[in-house]
Amino acid sequence: MRPHGLRGAFTIKPLSPGPPPDFLTHIQLQIPGSEETFSVPVRTWKSASSGHWIVESPDFTLERVQTIRNAIVLAPAEDFGPLDDDEVWVEDLIGSAVVWPDGKARGQVTGVMESAAPYPVLVLSDPEGREIYLPLPSEHFISFDEDGKVLVVSTPE
Repeated sequence: MRPHGLRGAFTIKPLSPGPPPDFLTHIQLQIPGSEETFSVPVRTWKSASSGHWIVESPDFTLERVQTIRNAIVLAPAEDFGPLDDDEVWVEDLIGSAVVWPDGKARGQVTGVMESAAPYPVLVLSDPEGREIYLPLPSEHFISFDEDGKVLVVSTPE
């Protein structure tokens, strides 16, 4: 989260591509290193050419936004409505086994990394304990067994 302009707007870098969630009238912010969160009313959402979302809040001035730079933006999942059958929350993938379509184990998801890419980059621990990064554009996502915590992915030829 960073200031945008002089009137208290700020930008958010989303983890997933797409339009801003203009149905959200409030978001929760958490200062890094703190457990405390606070609610921020949202007046408008806009898309920026960089892929970031611009948020305008009636409660914010430029000075206030500068005090909460790099805050973590939280939004309750229930505010987004039900997911489609082919959608999952990226945080639900953490702890999942990752396998190729032939069943060969690739590793376990230990995190999700922010990147400039318009799709998530998964952080895996491979069977030898090495950390590897797996970009996951939608065309490489094959299936996810939420109960068994198994993610099946393909890679480009």
